[in-house]
Amino acid sequence: MRPRFLDGTLWLDGRPRFLITGEYPYYRDRPGRWAPKLRALREAGIEVVTSYVPWRHHEIARGGGRRWCFDGDGNRDLAGFLELVAATGLLAVLKPGPYVHAELPFGGLPDRLSPTLAPERPAARSADGRPLPCDRFTLPSALDPGFLADATDWLRAVGLFLRPFAHPHGPLVAAQIGNEGHYGETALPIDALDYSRPGTEGFAGFAPGVAAPTRAEDRLSAEGLRSLVSWGRWSAESLTAGMARLAEALGADLPVFTSYSPPARADRVPGRAAGRYDAWLARNRVGAAPALPRAYTSWTGPVLREEEALVNYVLAAKGGPGPNIEENWGLGWADPGCAFPVVPIHHTLLGVACGATGISVYPACATEGWGPHLAVDGSRLAGPAGDPAQFSPPYGDAAPIRLDAGPGPAFAALRVLTHFLAGRQEPLALSRPEPGVCWGVHPPYAAVGAWDGTADGERPVPPAARTLVPFVAHCLRRNLPFRLAELSGRVGPGPGSGPLVTVSGRFMERALQRRLARFAEQGGSLLLVGEPPALDEDLRPCAELAAAVRRHGGARVRTAAPGGRSLGAAVEDWLHASDAPVRAGPGPWLELRRTAADPEEVLVFLFNRTDSPLRARTACGEHQVTADLVGGGCAVVQVSHGRLAACYVKGLDERSGAGLPVRVRVGGDLLASDRPCDLSALRGPGGFEVRTAAGPDRTRVVLPEAA
Repeated sequence: MRPRFLDGTLWLDGRPRFLITGEYPYYRDRPGRWAPKLRALREAGIEVVTSYVPWRHHEIARGGGRRWCFDGDGNRDLAGFLELVAATGLLAVLKPGPYVHAELPFGGLPDRLSPTLAPERPAARSADGRPLPCDRFTLPSALDPGFLADATDWLRAVGLFLRPFAHPHGPLVAAQIGNEGHYGETALPIDALDYSRPGTEGFAGFAPGVAAPTRAEDRLSAEGLRSLVSWGRWSAESLTAGMARLAEALGADLPVFTSYSPPARADRVPGRAAGRYDAWLARNRVGAAPALPRAYTSWTGPVLREEEALVNYVLAAKGGPGPNIEENWGLGWADPGCAFPVVPIHHTLLGVACGATGISVYPACATEGWGPHLAVDGSRLAGPAGDPAQFSPPYGDAAPIRLDAGPGPAFAALRVLTHFLAGRQEPLALSRPEPGVCWGVHPPYAAVGAWDGTADGERPVPPAARTLVPFVAHCLRRNLPFRLAELSGRVGPGPGSGPLVTVSGRFMERALQRRLARFAEQGGSLLLVGEPPALDEDLRPCAELAAAVRRHGGARVRTAAPGGRSLGAAVEDWLHASDAPVRAGPGPWLELRRTAADPEEVLVFLFNRTDSPLRARTACGEHQVTADLVGGGCAVVQVSHGRLAACYVKGLDERSGAGLPVRVRVGGDLLASDRPCDLSALRGPGGFEVRTAAGPDRTRVVLPEAA
């Protein structure tokens, strides 16, 4: 049976699969190390090996021409690597780009594709005419027919090679196309690309008679707003169409997914920070049903320390159902904290709690031994192209599996985590985050808010940085569940969709005004952040929603001013007054839940974001759930009909050397250890199966009775 993605979950052989993946960049390692490291991956509990397939690595110049090499000697022998994957009992997901980044020169593209070396190729450009750089090269426009022809040839060759390795005859179960867009643009400012000639010609065909916006555009006129909204739609739809075109070129008989990134950190877009959340919402169609299945990456910074990193991480994980395809477990230059297992495990389980349908250990293996064409100075432009610490061997200095295939410092902790995840495959694959309050994302507002440079008093809509971000921060402080959904004139809330919060500005589509007005009239709870609209999308008078707010305003239907903690207070007052059935349990810990069709089956996730130990307490139905959490630690407790069905506890904080004995209680069930450890416990027909990081010979565990 062919694998497929259904609502973000991979189905394999007719059953849902929670992906437990580990990145092994075969092209960075000597082939003699492949087999022992693959065996070590399986011993660590990894079930699926992921890897990029760099174009520049497999393209070989030969006799004035070029060919692709996927077998033979050396670490270009992808066929041999996949045969070893299958022989080890592992599955595989490959990521052939075309652009892969992966700390490779020119993002893994061949140098010959750059307009820097081939000036006849159109460069990807921003609104002010600047080319989009990668290291010391310029990236080609992804819409250029010449680049598309080259990329199609590459992907077609990869797809033909991969077909014999596709499941069920081989280990390959899926492929990722692109990498956070064509060139990582899913986190770039809205005007960063593509103002190349192919780009502006494509936009002219998409929105005839509408000028592409620039930073000097008058955004307060009907023409200016139409330009911004059209460019936002074009940015999203050209990305979607581009990924579909690449997937078609790959042509392998496999499910193909894309990946997207979290919102950019403020320090990554200096001087452009105000519009970064709106750009992310607009370009990624956050909360909408994707045309292709998608995964996400999770590089947001120190989640344990910074609220911005936490908010961005949660937004990425809640942006749409799919697996986490890159979690930093081994690159110390990106985050020194990843060297301590408590940090990547905290991050990983946070993603799972928010809805991830799989996890990634990136990279799972330390590597060294790649050729000069993959080295920092391996391009035709001499000199280093970035920080040598990112490129010097070993790649994956803190990876769970060392260069010699021996266990690294995170290996034992990873084995305990994967024991729990593998033992709860179907509950994790089929459950979804607790729904709670719905935040309605309106793409035209995101398209307008993505452009910086307009004073707040002149903005036609309040930006996401002053609306969505404080809302998410408040929900996380108060343990208030929420979700994201797209709103438009065609897609709107129904009577059973629960409490709805959405931004409201000077204008709003007439069709959406009617949908929201009908929602209020049917008894829905609605909170508008900003002023009720007085105009439609053409800036003609339209106050249908404003009239509905006046008619139904009070407990269920309200407005709130954007910005800061005052928005959180308005949300609390509105929920209380409207008597909305939304769980909230503020405490010094973060609590998130996943629920299934059976309301008596709940996964409770608890995170300690402080450096001090604490006991987290919460109610699950009629039963109390408690768990002791070390500083920075976390726990997952599966409650089934009032009993403890399974749990995972990160009881060791390797940063400080501190630890806590495990203590988890569900009603009358108590599970405890006699000393600090990481622990996974799975209830089966004969009782609990337990794995600890400290080893069963040194840790005594007291288990609940199996009755």
